[in-house]
Amino acid sequence: SRIKEITAALAATEEQKKALLAETNRTHLDSLNEASQKASALEQELIKAQSRHDAMRLVAPVDGTVQQLAIHTIGGVVTEAQALMVIVPNDNAVEVEAFLENQDIGFVNEGQEAEVKIQTFPYTKYGIIHGTVTSVSNDAINDEKRGLIYSTRVKLARSTMMVENKEVNLSAGMAVTVEVKTGTRRVIEYFLKPFLESKNESLRER
Repeated sequence: SRIKEITAALAATEEQKKALLAETNRTHLDSLNEASQKASALEQELIKAQSRHDAMRLVAPVDGTVQQLAIHTIGGVVTEAQALMVIVPNDNAVEVEAFLENQDIGFVNEGQEAEVKIQTFPYTKYGIIHGTVTSVSNDAINDEKRGLIYSTRVKLARSTMMVENKEVNLSAGMAVTVEVKTGTRRVIEYFLKPFLESKNESLRER
């Protein structure tokens, strides 16, 4: 009868509809899988590219001023563990390394006050910088000219000098003279290898 024909046709149509929907879902699922695989591959490629980019950059452990740059040319080659530059931290206190002669070592101790004169800026015009002895080495260094000398570190109260009404940062490598107050007398020591330095200042290639 006509009802059976229509019913059968409707059933066939429903089956076609289900088959088409299933095919559409499979197509969408395949597209989704393909897109997911492509995204995963791109993520891995991004990670590798970021790693290569990071390997080409050197990041200092502190904020500061770059000094004594070892390489000045693009494409310059450095050796393993070679010091590339010196970085003087912006906020860290500057320390001076001085050398005491053997006859003075018994009069200098940690905590004593010191006066530092920067040779670049004559103290008679620009003044001095106050400091404090932070360490005195126990072991002597045998110097050909001065005999036995002892390494001493002095922490400066400030890391700048007022020069012609302008604040100038002290730089690593500046020669200085340190006078340590020892009661009623002063011990004057001159640097064997004078330099100013700050902690964490060397940036090396690993």
